Amino acid sequence: MTVSSRRRKPARRTARSIKGRRGEPRDPAPLASTDPRDYGWFEDCVRARWLDDGRYMALLNPLVFHQTQGNRVWTAPARTRTDGASIPPAFWSIIGGPFEGKYRDASVNHDYECCVQQNPWREVHRMFYDGMMARGEEAWRAKLMYFAVFFFGPRWPTTQNRPGPGFTEGDIARAAELFRTNPATTLQDIEELTAAAVRSHSPRVPAHFEGARVLDDARTIRAVTRTPPCLEPDPQPPRA
Repeated sequence: MTVSSRRRKPARRTARSIKGRRGEPRDPAPLASTDPRDYGWFEDCVRARWLDDGRYMALLNPLVFHQTQGNRVWTAPARTRTDGASIPPAFWSIIGGPFEGKYRDASVNHDYECCVQQNPWREVHRMFYDGMMARGEEAWRAKLMYFAVFFFGPRWPTTQNRPGPGFTEGDIARAAELFRTNPATTLQDIEELTAAAVRSHSPRVPAHFEGARVLDDARTIRAVTRTPPCLEPDPQPPRA
């Protein structure tokens, strides 16, 4: 299977500009491609077994993602422990559980990389976005999950300062509405978002998203971490 290298003609940006941290409108940008082949491909799908703790799964076979950007290969080896929790649980009410959607495979590679921390965190979160798009995830949902991991996902080294953006659970639904109605929003736009910007777009929490009613607009979103073990131990053969 090969990745298409064909360049696409940039689409005209019709949505209004997203404002950055300083409030100045950004220059219009072309719509990003929604063709999965422009982001990469997976060699297989998730094949795993549930562990006895009832929370984690362990891969039975390696899960390999070929990322178009940088021509990189990301591998979650067999026995990778995953529970999808590198996405903050507060987002699950809008996007669904960690093993339910087209983002499932990308979340496994993301879980592994957030645990072993062998690549820069920004590159890992971008891989997660590209993996979701490669699986055909809706663009607004992939951007919402990129928003989730960029601001609240694991970062390393742990000494690195994390900004205090002040987003509340209600801002999850506001951000989802922002990305749906502004399809030209870029990942850089997302990285520069502020709580004031998403609330300016939607002063009230959009209630039309399934699960939005359980979001507490007075509760701030907490960052998540990933800690070892990253792999499930090899099963021990039964004693004779």
